[in-house]
Amino acid sequence: MSLPRLALLVVTCLFALGANEPALGGRSSTAALAAVAPGPLPQPRQVRTGMILSIANTPFYIAQERGYFAAEGLAWQYEPVQVTAEAVAQVGAGNLDAATVTVGAAVLNSVARGVAIKVISGNDGFPPSGPGGNPFLVRKDLYDSGITDASGLRGRRVGGNGTGVFTEYAIDQAMRTAGLTIDDIEFVQVPFPDIPMALANQAIDAAFVAEPFGTVAMSQGLAVQILPEFMRGAQQTVLVGGPTLLGDRPLAEAYLRVFLRGIRDVQREGFSDEIAAIVEKYTRVPAAMIQRLQRPYWDPEGRVNWDSLLDQQRFYMARGYLNYSEPLDLVRVLGEDGPRQAALAALSR
Repeated sequence: MSLPRLALLVVTCLFALGANEPALGGRSSTAALAAVAPGPLPQPRQVRTGMILSIANTPFYIAQERGYFAAEGLAWQYEPVQVTAEAVAQVGAGNLDAATVTVGAAVLNSVARGVAIKVISGNDGFPPSGPGGNPFLVRKDLYDSGITDASGLRGRRVGGNGTGVFTEYAIDQAMRTAGLTIDDIEFVQVPFPDIPMALANQAIDAAFVAEPFGTVAMSQGLAVQILPEFMRGAQQTVLVGGPTLLGDRPLAEAYLRVFLRGIRDVQREGFSDEIAAIVEKYTRVPAAMIQRLQRPYWDPEGRVNWDSLLDQQRFYMARGYLNYSEPLDLVRVLGEDGPRQAALAALSR
């Protein structure tokens, strides 16, 4: 498949962060025949989830296609979004029940203004050990000339899709592996689908890029991954719930049982033929390419790395992106762990 076609078909991992114009659309997915799961709700209930149709949301696609929602008496409806800050606003207003989001500057500013959301589970991120997650790349010719770590990027052009978002934070983290910061490079804003071409044209020297575009660049011989473990344990996206979900505890617990079953499936099976086909159905990324991607990490129990989110908040505050002067206690302001704990207990029986 050609890169332009990928760019048209795939909106993947942009939750990393960030277009700046909100858009909210909708279409419903249908429930499959269900295997029995613990404690189904007595009546079918619709649950509306805002998400970018990305690799990161694989647990939801699995849960839908394997009937886990139906087993809990839930009718899952997903609402494709382009901007996670807009999804947060919709959840807080009760127009959506939940959403998967990154906790960037716009989301933090919304929380500081009192938007009624809570983090109810972690979603994808980087593993506590070993490689995984979206890659940090350097141009192949530069790699061959000796730039094999971040120390060789001082003063060079590094691409990413936006500022005030996880991408900018990730680039800063990459530079810190060499005792540098993002201030030591020239940041170039490039949409993720355009990064392979920007590398080919030598418009940028390196990049932090969402999948599948990192794998595209590497498979075409344009770039080489460096720093495969530079953000161990970093939390990239989380699952947030709003008043309509959290006001109904049995519904919230059922929803999280479904989500956690999807997480466990992908962590156990990886991008098997079956799961790759499921992901292709939702993301339009070819299954063969999905099986070549660097797989994100989902904690099997949905735990949130709050230390990572606090570090991201410190970064955005230091950059002047936040509309408040003292860091928020994110665990107190955003945390709601009761439904997840109850879901885990039910799944362990």
